[in-house]
Amino acid sequence: MGNSEASQEAAETPKSKEGGAETEQPSFWSQFKSVMSSRTYAVFLITNWLFGIGSPVGRYVSLFLRDMLFYNYVLIGFLSVYFTSLGIVARLIGGYIGDNFDRKKLAVLTMLINGIGFLVVGASILANGGVGFTIFGFNISLVLIIIFSGFSILSISNIVGSGSTSYIYDHIPREYAGVAIGIFQTTAGFGLLGLGIITWWLWIGTPFVQTVQYGFLFGGILFIIAAIIRVFYLAPAKPVPREKRSASNLRDFLSQNNHARKMIMAILPIFLGVLILDAISDGLYNFVNLYFLNEALAFSVGEISLMLVVVLAVSIPLSIRVGGFFDQRGGRRAIFVVYSVMPICVTLLLIAPLFPYWLPLPIIAPYIAVYPFLDPLLSTAFIAITLKNINDILWGTLILVYLRRAIPRGDTAKMLSITFTIVALTGLFTPVPAAFAYTFLGAPPVLMVSLILNFVILAVLLLGNIEPKTALELE
Repeated sequence: MGNSEASQEAAETPKSKEGGAETEQPSFWSQFKSVMSSRTYAVFLITNWLFGIGSPVGRYVSLFLRDMLFYNYVLIGFLSVYFTSLGIVARLIGGYIGDNFDRKKLAVLTMLINGIGFLVVGASILANGGVGFTIFGFNISLVLIIIFSGFSILSISNIVGSGSTSYIYDHIPREYAGVAIGIFQTTAGFGLLGLGIITWWLWIGTPFVQTVQYGFLFGGILFIIAAIIRVFYLAPAKPVPREKRSASNLRDFLSQNNHARKMIMAILPIFLGVLILDAISDGLYNFVNLYFLNEALAFSVGEISLMLVVVLAVSIPLSIRVGGFFDQRGGRRAIFVVYSVMPICVTLLLIAPLFPYWLPLPIIAPYIAVYPFLDPLLSTAFIAITLKNINDILWGTLILVYLRRAIPRGDTAKMLSITFTIVALTGLFTPVPAAFAYTFLGAPPVLMVSLILNFVILAVLLLGNIEPKTALELE
């Protein structure tokens, strides 16, 4: 990593200067064409679309585990802590690997390991109703062991994830990061195809648990295909600038990660604090929202799938536009506008039991009687969950763009790794208290804490300066 620092406005650059004169940013379409002209970017994008088609089954994991573990929410909470802990360790190691090894190979391995994990979870269908054994008085079935193994593999995949992200960051012009990453986020929209297949399986009468297992098998096959495409069509990785390495691998690992930690905390202290608070809020919300929807508000799996269809369809154009907005208008405004929707969504979900529909019932009852599919669409919970899921996708887009703008290329993987490790560590234990609270008190108290944190984050975004504190090198 070079230390020749060029001054920049890392995240808020609506205009640039050349020879003392201001020049307007290129139009959205010129940025779009420039980004799409890269073959490497296009290949990576296509493989990400395959990932998007195969990954919607992951949105049913909480309900899947609930049914497999017989509504033992506390056990689900502890398992969530285990898988998150495994992912944290893998990601921490992965940051070092991503900055010191071939990033193209890591991009291939990301798809390959995820494909294997999905196939293992899906293969549990072969053990449904099969044998098990007893350890210390607990009955453990073979199907649960296979599922546990599959999710463990998926957590370990974080060891190559930062390197994969860094690879495509290397091929994205910093000034067009918003548009480029916004296009990548359309990956979620391609989940409509996978979601359509899952919905069809449910419609023809396939039991929910088996449907999820089939979904994991389908996704695993697509990921393996994507890995093969990356092997043959991705361009070689660009050389990564490195400082002098220590003779000891362990000392080098600790030194580089400590350097990355100091840099990210110096560059983005307030923004990192926002991500930490958001991790706690999201950890609480994500644990209870589908249980609350399915059990307290009596939404069927089919109706939840309908919500996901709307989310994925709407997310495609919005992800592209919000990235372009970031490039042209600056990050701070975009981040505040997107996050301001979060507390509205949680509030709507909290009041859904009191106000089931967002229009007066006498007005909509005749239409629901004739067209029953309108019932979930006109519900308050539908608006709440749909808006929250769409906003989560947009929020994720902005986080990736912000980090792409703010961190230097030589430390990309480590700084991504350290950032998400700090965030994950903060939210690590939220599933356990959320599980206990949901078991004994229900969802509203958990959602209230999440809502309070949303307002705290909004206050920080409004009053604090989230811009990078140091100038970074520009390639």
